[in-house]
Amino acid sequence: LQALKRKPDLFLCSDLDVKAVFQCGVLSLKFPESPTVKASCGFFTELLPRCGEIAPVGQVVHENGKALLQAVLEGIGGQASRSLMDHFAEILFALNKHCFSLLSVW
Repeated sequence: LQALKRKPDLFLCSDLDVKAVFQCGVLSLKFPESPTVKASCGFFTELLPRCGEIAPVGQVVHENGKALLQAVLEGIGGQASRSLMDHFAEILFALNKHCFSLLSVW
């Protein structure tokens, strides 16, 4: 998360598998440990605003965003601790703000 805040063009590195990083983040949203889920939520709230400016990120969100939305809704639906709801809401807000056309399709 800190690396993404300080150097968002990290996702332009040709050696980085953005899809794998995204999928790890989605899986981490389902972990039973609150600090892990909180960190994953923070990762996505930093990542989603970059969909339009960093092409590899936009492509991965376009192709895999439905899985992110599903994980968020499952967390809100009862899989995650109630103390994490604000963090999941931040992801929904970021999806709505930065990926609205995709969100309505998913």
